[in-house]
Amino acid sequence: MTQPDEWKSPYDPPQQPSTPEPGSGPVPEPGPASAPGQAGPPSPYQQPYEQPYQQPYPQGSVQYQPEQGQPYQPQPPQYGAPYAYSAPPEKNALGVWSLVLGILSVVMLFSCLVGFLAAIPAVITGHLSRKAQREGLADNGGLALGGVITGWVTIGLTILLIVGFAVLFSIPDFREGFFSDTGYSNDY
Repeated sequence: MTQPDEWKSPYDPPQQPSTPEPGSGPVPEPGPASAPGQAGPPSPYQQPYEQPYQQPYPQGSVQYQPEQGQPYQPQPPQYGAPYAYSAPPEKNALGVWSLVLGILSVVMLFSCLVGFLAAIPAVITGHLSRKAQREGLADNGGLALGGVITGWVTIGLTILLIVGFAVLFSIPDFREGFFSDTGYSNDY
């Protein structure tokens, strides 16, 4: 049994037999010919799978094609195509800002009673983000909804505090006690 001189990969292209020069030796006889329309024996050098299609340019990019004078618009990837990264929706930041401002408004309400200063922008950006989600420009409607809810809760609590202070100051005894000088006396 003889061993080949070197190992050859089954994926290498087949080597073309060299044509012998006339009179240099015996001519090999051709093998059995297949009839037209019939498939011949399978090639041992056939690729076992097809390579996936690679797009020449990233999705969304525009490349100039000078021979046609038109910009290149890439096609969307086909089913089963290699993974492509797409840009995040354009207005996702509105939902994040709405939630952050909503949480900040609650903290500001309980710490220094000015939570409405952050609650109003939280409600506005939350509604803008929800609108962008309906239009397909954002995908974080839950964050926006959280910001809208916390913003409206803060606005409602601020209104209740204002009404409560107005009612308390309408009572004469409370008003007199609030504005009286309640300093410490040095009577021992």
